[in-house]
Order: sequence, then structure tokens, then C-alpha cells
Amino acid sequence: MRVIAGEKRGKKLISISGDRIRPTTDKVKGAIFNSLQNDVRAAKVFVDLFAGTGAMGIEAISRGVEMACFFDLSADSIGIVKKNLALTGYEASAKVFNLSAEKGLEWLYQNKIKADIIFMDPPYAKGAETIGLIEMIAEKEILSENGKLVIESEKSVIMPVVKKNITCYKSKNYGITTVSYYTRENYERENCSLPREL
Repeated sequence: MRVIAGEKRGKKLISISGDRIRPTTDKVKGAIFNSLQNDVRAAKVFVDLFAGTGAMGIEAISRGVEMACFFDLSADSIGIVKKNLALTGYEASAKVFNLSAEKGLEWLYQNKIKADIIFMDPPYAKGAETIGLIEMIAEKEILSENGKLVIESEKSVIMPVVKKNITCYKSKNYGITTVSYYTRENYERENCSLPREL
């Protein structure tokens, strides 16, 4: 596992052995950041809600994002995130919390932090929880005006096209994985192939 572009391109990162986490592959990570390249250049705050090893947030910092917030309920994951931040020298550009995704969003809301990009890669078994997190992001207006929410999910999970004022404008499949891109309302849908909620 490595940083694939930006200031720390090629830098190897520490992973976690076993199947406790499922890191985003380099192929999917590259596709996500290529899709968001203009947003990343302009972004100040990147949020990694299920941080795992911290690879996505570190990639964002490497590409120029000012600050990344990492949230994970696993103490082991938080330890790896901190080690990877030390390896890359990005400790000053990061905030790391041993909190669930829901409590992480609440922390952002309480501290009046607007996220320009939120990346969410929950365990594939937590489809229902993911919907609740989208609702929370919408209700508490955690995304900045032009912010993007990116969700990695298992392809069989039915994700909503619209949830309150959050709308999917693009989705792409990679094997068993679907990556869905959301933004706030009044955004023209480009290529969202997700089925609309009943």
C-alpha cells in the first residue's frame, strides 16, 4: 500500500494484517482522486469517516488538501493512522479521533467544521448505517456548499440516489465494489446508475 500521487508519491504505508479492514485498492483510490481532482485542489478539509490505515486522508494531504480528519472506532486502526502520518510527516495536517463515524460527524458539527470532501468506506455489512450517516450529513449540513461525499460500498447494496438534500451525481462499479459520488442539491446528475429509492 502506498501514496499514489502528489508530494509523497510512492511512499509506502503500513497496513493491518488479517481481514479486520479492507483497504481501498490503488485502482479504486486512483479513480476516486482522478474524479475529484478539481475538488481536491480547492479543498481545505477532507474527512475519512472509517479511516482504517488512513491511506485516503494521507493521499488527500499529499495532493494538497490543507487538513484531513480521521475517525475510526478501532484503536488498532487509529494506531496505524498515527504511524502512517508520522511516516509521511503529515501529523500537523491531521486530526485523528478514536470515534465512530456518527460521533465523528457530531464532532464536526459541534466544532462548526464544514467538510469539502467526505470519504466513507464502511464495512460492507453496514449498508443501513451508511444511509443514516448520509441523512446526518444532510441534516447537520456538514458538507461545504460545493462539497462532495464519496461512498465505497458492496455492489449488491442499494444506495439512495437522493437522501434529503444530498444527491448522487455519479456512480461507478469496480468488481464487487461500487463508488457513489454525492453532492448537495441542485446539482445535475452526470452518470449515476444507482436505482432510485422506492
